[in-house]
Amino acid sequence: MSNILIAGKDEQVCENITQLLDQDCHAFSLTDGIRMRSIDTGQFDIIIISTPLSDEFGLDLAAELHGKTDAPLIIITKGELAEEIQNKMKFTGAFVIGRPCSKAALQQAIRFAGIAGENVKRLNEEKQQLKKQIDDIKIIDRAKACLMQYLKLTEEQAHRHLQKQAMDLRKTQREAAEDVLGTYDNLN
Repeated sequence: MSNILIAGKDEQVCENITQLLDQDCHAFSLTDGIRMRSIDTGQFDIIIISTPLSDEFGLDLAAELHGKTDAPLIIITKGELAEEIQNKMKFTGAFVIGRPCSKAALQQAIRFAGIAGENVKRLNEEKQQLKKQIDDIKIIDRAKACLMQYLKLTEEQAHRHLQKQAMDLRKTQREAAEDVLGTYDNLN
C-alpha cells in the first residue's frame, strides 16, 4: 500500500485525484503550501501537487519538498504549461502531467515515480554505506599514524597491529583503531 500526499487548490480537486488512484493507495490531502511545509513528508511514498494551490502556484513548494524528502514528486498542471514546468522543475526529477489527465496516465506516473523512488532510496543507502567506509578508513589511517609516531612502526606493521588487535579482541578494525586513538590522542 502506497501512502500518497496530495496537494490541490481545494478539497474537490484532491478528491478527484484520489478517485483516480489504485485501490491499494492511501491518500492524505491538503490544500495549501503552508500546511504542506509544516508536516513530516517522510512518511509518504509519493507526493502529488496539482497546481495551482489555494495560496501559491506550487512550484516553490515542489522545489522545497525535493530538498526535504526522498519521495518522488508528481506535478499536475494545465496541459499547455506542462512542458514549460517540466523544464523548470527537471532538477527535482518531478513527473509533470498535463491536465486533463486520465486515470491510466496518473497510475502510470505513480508506478514510474514509485520505481524512481525505490532507486533513489537504494542509491542513498549505498551513499551512506560508502560514507561510513570512508569514515572508517580515515579513523584507521589516523590510528596507524599514531602507532607509527609513538611505537615507531612502519605503515605495514601498524596496519598488521590493528588487524591483530581487531581479531584478538573480536572487534572491527574501526573499533580497534578507535581504541588506539583513545590511548594515543590523549598524549598530544
